[in-house]
Amino acid sequence: MNMRSLVRLLTAAAPVGWLLSSISLAGSAVTSTPSTPPTLAPAAENSDLGVEASLGWDSHYIFRGELLQKNTAWTQISLDIPLTDSLSLNISPWFLQDIDNDYNEFDLNSALTYSLESWEFSAGYAGYFYPRKSWGDNIGIGDEQEMTASVSRSLGDFNASLMSAYSFTRESFYYQFSLDYELSVSEKLTLTPGVALGWDSDYFDDGTDLNHVALRLAATYQLTSSCSVSPYIAGNLPMGHLDASSNEDVYGGVSLTVGF
Repeated sequence: MNMRSLVRLLTAAAPVGWLLSSISLAGSAVTSTPSTPPTLAPAAENSDLGVEASLGWDSHYIFRGELLQKNTAWTQISLDIPLTDSLSLNISPWFLQDIDNDYNEFDLNSALTYSLESWEFSAGYAGYFYPRKSWGDNIGIGDEQEMTASVSRSLGDFNASLMSAYSFTRESFYYQFSLDYELSVSEKLTLTPGVALGWDSDYFDDGTDLNHVALRLAATYQLTSSCSVSPYIAGNLPMGHLDASSNEDVYGGVSLTVGF
């Protein structure tokens, strides 16, 4: 399946509304690119302790529009700590391993989130560390630090979000706007088509420009009250800053999440 075919597939699967707004960001070189989990696992129901353990596999590891690796496995622990009725702290360590070579990566993500009716406001920190075994002594390459801020709103079955990140290492900005739609197929099955369009300022290249548009269709099936599985298919179309250096990709993956 090529990118054009995937666009037609996802367009048919979702209302026209989710195609009218979008935005998801750009990346940079493999040896110096901060990253976040390529597949954020959906929250499992009845997570009494606020802890979720997830593991997943992705055919392509694409971060902010740039392909970094293929055939990767990852694990994540997500801890939600309620501070008040409206304020919570999330801490999510995440580890990725390339199945075909010795590339591995450890990310530490954290965020304070304030909820106000259908709005959520978040401020976070992310550290990205690259311990490549082949380089000896577990030496990190291109470790980076960044701060993030985001606002999101639920519009019925639609979810819209706008995020910005400042990289202290690069001294540059990255921005993302995204929109997805939750379609309940049955009591246990939910389909979520989504679209995103990203841009950056001096993050991937000099100046401010778009870097990619992404389409995604995920399915979440609730195996038990605390365990869910989520396969997905996605497409990535480089633009602007990434147009000359990256190719179109159609890829997919699956994740399993257990709540405690």
